[in-house]
Amino acid sequence: MSDGAVRYPKRSAQAARTRATIIAAAGELFGELGYAGTTMKAIARRARVSVESVYLAGSKSALLATAMTVAFTGTESDRPLAEEPGYAAVFANEDVGEALDSYVDVVSVSIARSDPLWRTARAAADAEPEIRRLMDEALARRRSDLAMTGPWLVSRGVITPDLIESANATLSALVSHEVYEHLVDEFGWTLEQYVEWLRTVIRRVILDQPGDVVERSES
Repeated sequence: MSDGAVRYPKRSAQAARTRATIIAAAGELFGELGYAGTTMKAIARRARVSVESVYLAGSKSALLATAMTVAFTGTESDRPLAEEPGYAAVFANEDVGEALDSYVDVVSVSIARSDPLWRTARAAADAEPEIRRLMDEALARRRSDLAMTGPWLVSRGVITPDLIESANATLSALVSHEVYEHLVDEFGWTLEQYVEWLRTVIRRVILDQPGDVVERSES
């Protein structure tokens, strides 16, 4: 999601640190002030760099896209999610139940960390065609990342090939930002409650195993 950002294949370690600082500052401000409320000057002030340095890091929309990627995966990489260290270890686990629980642990943190930026992009998408395009790309990437889950479940003998599409669609719905927001924001669940619920539901739906019902907060 870093399309449009200027890349420096041989940039120095200092330049890389400066870029990381700019992306972090942009992410903070987009989450706090929204897309329209965040300016390149404000990003420069937060990052303590020149405005020129901010523009060299990318356009405003590219900075939002990159900040979203970093918040979700921890890096700027556009490689498939399954190749990211945290996720690769999950799918290398031969125990499917443990792997799915670990997947929930990793993806829930990614969702919680990136949700403020996801909200910002979603709110700006109607008025900003470029943000709409970036959102569409993000959703396409999510579908692509989840597309490997069904075949993985087949390889582990959990589902049959005819259920791949259904399994992918189910997981896509469950691990969406919208479901996270519904439970955490509207019902006041803690991250721990959300994680336990997600573990239970995925085990029930995918593995047909019972799980503990999460204790919901009073709200």
